[in-house]
Amino acid sequence: MKIKLFSSDLNGTLVHQHTMSDMIRLYIGKQKYQEANTVFQRQTSGNASMEEAFQTAGPLTKGLTLRQAIEYTKTEMGYLDGFHEFVDTLAEHKIPLVINSTGYSVTIYAIREQIGADKIHGHIGNFLRFGVDGDPSKTLNEDELERKVKGYFNNPGSTNDLIYDQIQATGTIDLGIVDEEAKAKLIQEYARTHFEGLIKPNEIAHMGDTMGDSGGIVGVAEKGGIGIAFNYNSALENFLRRKLDAAEIKGNIVFISPKSSIPNITEVIPHLLGE
Repeated sequence: MKIKLFSSDLNGTLVHQHTMSDMIRLYIGKQKYQEANTVFQRQTSGNASMEEAFQTAGPLTKGLTLRQAIEYTKTEMGYLDGFHEFVDTLAEHKIPLVINSTGYSVTIYAIREQIGADKIHGHIGNFLRFGVDGDPSKTLNEDELERKVKGYFNNPGSTNDLIYDQIQATGTIDLGIVDEEAKAKLIQEYARTHFEGLIKPNEIAHMGDTMGDSGGIVGVAEKGGIGIAFNYNSALENFLRRKLDAAEIKGNIVFISPKSSIPNITEVIPHLLGE
């Protein structure tokens, strides 16, 4: 069966970096990066909750400028091999892509502007809050933040506007994804909201690489869809194989390219097209 809605993690799945900690490394400093990296490593291996990870990481982002967050996606972040061919193929076959990731909305907005708004239907994720001078009382709402990102790419002269340096992370993160199971529930809700009556649960796929996607992969497979472990680590593999032995999975769980390999996202395409 052809998939009609494709949900994917971002960090380690579509791009090489763990973007949330990598921005801290580059723009905030080594010590705070080490703190963030430690808790994120625990989270991606299944030993820390989403809430615990982001409660630690949130304050460590304070002072990150909007310019840095945007420029990061242009100069530092690297897509996995085959990414552009992959998203072009999804668009050609009219399979909407939803980035369903604990990565920050600002990152998704910037990616979308660079690869084309038509290539990313939407996103589900967490929200790193930005305010003028990093002041929580002057926090931008999501519409304002998205407009600022669009303006950076589309309005001549915007890149020289000092407001992009004045707008800084407040150190607050609002969780749109509260736990591993939420990704499956949220993509099902997304399908009902944006494609009411047009997409069945067994026509949805979710792809991820670590334990942060364990619930998403299992959740869509339990409803008859396809869960895809791509560029996956050993913790995720072990968890999924135990689930396959113990749970009633109506759909499929597939394994493509363990972390030790050189992954190419185009390997996923045949599973989505039913080939």
